[in-house]
Order: sequence, then structure tokens, then C-alpha cells
Amino acid sequence: MAEFSDQPMTPPKEQYYGFFPGKYTTAYLESYVDNHVYSGQTIRDRVLFNSNVDCIIEISQPDSAKGAHWEITYNTTQKIRTSKVIDATGMTSQPQIPTLPGSSYFKGKTLHHKSFGQSQALLLKDPSIQSICIIGGAKSAADVAYACTKSPLERKVHWIIRQDGNGPSAFFAAPAMTERYANSNEGFYNRFLASFLPNQFGNRWGWLKWLLQRTVLGRWYAKRLWDGFDKGLRAFHEYHREDGKEKGFANLEYDTPSGVCNHPDFLSAIAKNVQIHRRNISHLSEHSITLEACTSNSPEKSKPLTLPVDALVYCTGWSAHSNIFPTHIAFDLGLPVPLRDADPQRQAHWEDLEKTADAVVISQFPNLKNPPAYRKIEPVETPFRLYRAMAPPSDSTHSIVFLGKMVVGNNFRVAEAQAI
Repeated sequence: MAEFSDQPMTPPKEQYYGFFPGKYTTAYLESYVDNHVYSGQTIRDRVLFNSNVDCIIEISQPDSAKGAHWEITYNTTQKIRTSKVIDATGMTSQPQIPTLPGSSYFKGKTLHHKSFGQSQALLLKDPSIQSICIIGGAKSAADVAYACTKSPLERKVHWIIRQDGNGPSAFFAAPAMTERYANSNEGFYNRFLASFLPNQFGNRWGWLKWLLQRTVLGRWYAKRLWDGFDKGLRAFHEYHREDGKEKGFANLEYDTPSGVCNHPDFLSAIAKNVQIHRRNISHLSEHSITLEACTSNSPEKSKPLTLPVDALVYCTGWSAHSNIFPTHIAFDLGLPVPLRDADPQRQAHWEDLEKTADAVVISQFPNLKNPPAYRKIEPVETPFRLYRAMAPPSDSTHSIVFLGKMVVGNNFRVAEAQAI
């Protein structure tokens, strides 16, 4: 799942059930861009490095001679006019960093997990950093926490997961349930298992999907299957293990699945070396962070808690909002824009279409009508409205397409399919 079909990757010796450090993927991609030559130029030759796109606008009166429909401004003053645009910025280009009270007073080091790979060696070898605080509940936070446990210097590591959020992620065991797959991640991405999930994609197992999603007996069986899987996963984590009680490992009991334990000592290293807090953040000070008192259902004590912090790592995900298109163009293209900037009449039209579509989806997948309890987040942006997650909903010129605007675990396969 970490290679393109036209250039197989040599499996690294340093791996755990098919999972390996990112440096091997980097080396593979470096080789890929050098080995693919078109019209005498490699892919690397065609890349403008150290260049930032500032803005992409649609040309109001296209250049008929050159067929240009778009103008791209990059590095502040440089411009390109082109007839076709492929936006491959994906979903992980713009870090999402929350604005915490008192953040302007904080004097320690701050970074987003996007930069952790490049900063890791310096950060973890800096003797002035005695306490690291990680904010976030997903796999990126777990990876940073694990890396901190492998630091050559002894230091305090705190992992904060807010109490009113969607909670921490579950991390699947690395081995697959059958020998057919190299690991559990590969085992999840197949057409057969997709039948057990309410989704519109794939018809190869259409009869099985109908049985499992549309009939009472099928839905009962699917629920039993997932309940058993959930029970087994919680047992695998051993949230109440003895070696994790002192550090609050029970605070990691998951609400949403999102990742794999890609090291043999992944859970034990975190349980023994990372202090885990399930609390909301009150504010930052010059060299500390204060957490609010816990609610009654938390295993932690109820009083506010202040922690000394020398470095703060935000593992808080990514913003889906694109800042390279003007708002009105982004809305036309089907990209997310702030709700306050959306045209009210057109937004109402889209909401009517969504209600109609929701009724169709619920009729096909009745379980979605009454989902389990979850924390509903009120939207502040419009959703993606790309056709097949790639094309604008209306584009008579067929001059622009978007790649990678989805969150999946098998990115290489999706990228290859979209490129076709």
C-alpha cells in the first residue's frame, strides 16, 4: 500500500508487519520522480521547488490564442497562465492550530505535527526542553508521544486530549486476521469488508451489501460482528493495565478508530512514559499550561492542574479550507468556504439537495437513521461538493480538477486511480 504499480518498492528490512519509517517512503518517491521521464524531462525537472502559490483566479476573458483559463500567482510576483489546472494539495497542506487563551504569552517552542519530522532530532536532543506537551487525540499525537519516549534525554511528556472533544483514537493491532494480508491496514481495505459498512461504492459484492445493510437479520449480524471486534480491540489495548495506572493510560480509552500500533512496544512505551490527561485547556502562561477541572466521569482528580511546558506540539489536524482561491471561486468549484461567506440563496439550494440525498441514503442504509451517541460539531464551513471527489459540480470548460481531497488509508492506490 506504499507503492505505485509501475515501480514496485523494495521492502525495507527495518519493518514491523509491513510498517516502516517514513524515510523509506521518501527514498522511494525520490527514486520515482527521477526514474520517470517524459519528453526528455524527469518529474523532478518539472517541479518548481521552494515556490508558494499565492492565488489562483479564473480569467474573465480567456486567451483564445493560448486557451488559458486560469492565472496562477506564486512567490508573490511570478505569474503563469494555463489552460488546465490540477490541484493536488490534498487534505494535509494547511495545519489547523487552535487559538488558546494566553498563547501570545507563551515563551516555549511551538510547532504543528507537520513539522515534527524535520524538528524531531533537534527537539528531542535539546537539554533545555525538560517538558513536552502534546495536544490532540488522533494517531499523529500518538506517533509524537511514542517518538518522545525514545528520546536520548530523560524528560516529562504530557499528552492532553480535551474532554469535550471526540476523544482519543483507537489503534488497531498490526497483524492481519489472515495471512493473506501483510497487516491489519491492508486487511481493512478490500471490497469484501466494504460490504459490512454503509457506503455507496463498489458493486462486486452488491448482494452481500444488500443483505447486511437492508435486511433486519443482516443488520443484526453486522452489529454483532462489529461489537465483537470492538470488544476485542479494547481487550488488546488493556486500558486498565497496571503499568499505565500511574500515568493515566485509561484516559486513552477510545471513542473513534484511527490508526495502527506500528511498533511492537507502541502501547507499553506510552503507558509507562507518557502522562495522559483527558481535560480541557484553560490557558497558557509563559512557561506553563493550565488544564480545567475534570467532570465527574473522569478518572483524574477534579481540581485544575498547571503543568510546566518547554515545548508544545499541536497534533490538531488540518484545515480543509483552501486559501489559494478567492472565496467566490472556491464556492463555485465545490470547495469548503466559511458559511458566513457563502451565497445564501445558493447555499439554501444545496441544503435542499442534501436533504433529498440524505433521505435516499437512509432508505438504503437504515442503520444511519439512528446512529450511536456522538458529539455533533456544528459546521462553520460548507462541505466539499466535488463530483466523485475530483471535479467541480459545474465546469463547462473542464479545465480544473482536484486530487487527494479525501481521507483514506490507502493513499497510493487512490492517487493512482485518480491520476488515470
